[in-house]
Amino acid sequence: MLDFLINILETPAIVLGLVALIGLLLQGKSAGQVFSGTVKTSLGMLVLGAGAGLIVTEILPFVDLFSTVFNLQGFATSSEAVVGAMQSAVPVIANTSALIMAIGFLVNVIIARISPLKYIFLTGHMMWILSVAIAGSLYVGGFNETIIIVVGSILQGLLMVILPAIAQPTIRLITGSDQFAYAHLTTLGTVPAAYIGGLLGDKSKNAEDIKLPESLSFFKDTSMSVAIVMGIFYLIVVLMAGPEVVAVHAGAQNYIVYGILKALGFTAGILVLLQGVRMFLGELVPAFKGISDKLVPGAVPALDVPALFAYAPNSLMIGFVTAVVGMIVGMFVSSILFKSVPLVSIIGAFFTGGVAGIFGNARGGTRGAIISGFVYGLLLIVGSGFLFTIFDYAAYGAAGVGHDCIDVMVIMTILKQPYVGIAIIVVAFAVLCFLNRKTSK
Repeated sequence: MLDFLINILETPAIVLGLVALIGLLLQGKSAGQVFSGTVKTSLGMLVLGAGAGLIVTEILPFVDLFSTVFNLQGFATSSEAVVGAMQSAVPVIANTSALIMAIGFLVNVIIARISPLKYIFLTGHMMWILSVAIAGSLYVGGFNETIIIVVGSILQGLLMVILPAIAQPTIRLITGSDQFAYAHLTTLGTVPAAYIGGLLGDKSKNAEDIKLPESLSFFKDTSMSVAIVMGIFYLIVVLMAGPEVVAVHAGAQNYIVYGILKALGFTAGILVLLQGVRMFLGELVPAFKGISDKLVPGAVPALDVPALFAYAPNSLMIGFVTAVVGMIVGMFVSSILFKSVPLVSIIGAFFTGGVAGIFGNARGGTRGAIISGFVYGLLLIVGSGFLFTIFDYAAYGAAGVGHDCIDVMVIMTILKQPYVGIAIIVVAFAVLCFLNRKTSK
């Protein structure tokens, strides 16, 4: 039964379909409307997931060629790989994290019901990563299994309202409403980066309003701008790598043609992803009103990063490019400070570096997007290098890989002193509740 529940929580299409189902039932919709809204929400998430999967498939050869061309040596950054290895290597972490994830979600709903922070965290794989990070930190801190489950579930529920609350003022600037919130473990990187971008940028010059000559107006089309940027990236890398190196991925196909097709495939993934976003948001947001009105008054669904992409596609690409630059600089900084070299995460640069660009544009215009993307990329790599020096990954089955979720880096760092870390999380919750009440008044 627990495995069944965990599998549901780990499957976004099912979770959001159930959320839509509950919301529509609470609104007293007809059977046909309930069925249609539930299925379309799940289909939208599956379309989104297909687009994200295609993006990853098309970018992986670029990641490998990029590392080869620039002779990058170090450890890969992937929070999914770290927590997966920890669960496989340490049964206590696997068992306790599963319960933390399930119970923590219920704690999240209860906190949203009784506190001013009304966010319900709906990004399944981020819930999984967070639960393992918490369980692993408390396990290393010397707590027994019962305490890990009880304390871990409470921390999980608290963090699942704290993180969306931190990002919401910026989300409100982007969307103009509180229809949804941001549910991703990069909040403590993207939000500070956006504020820095806001301080150094110029909000009056919005990246989405960039004036282009008529001859370049095609750049306003998302598909064209993405295809051109990725085409340039891919062509530079395949030309520098040469036909023999590229042949490992391309086989008998011409290496330049291969690069062009991969760039176009990446663009196709973006278009599929955006269609999925439009589809599931169009069904989920109205359906969630039932939960907001009846079950958790004022509830706000906190969603994964792609929900923001359609709001600022220019900023997304700016953040992507500058995050890559920030990550490259971060590699050198980390090697000097910590003698460890986290490798550039191209996938992270696109999905969450792009969000940093969107956040930065909301606070500081075009210049803010540029600065925010760069700062985020720098923070991610330097933070990953720092955590690598204070946490023995190899002892917990995760040798050769490090985290790429900044929130996890912060949480694991403060929980090195468990009681101090727990106190910080509780105080953060209390402060955000106070600020929320003050703002609402």
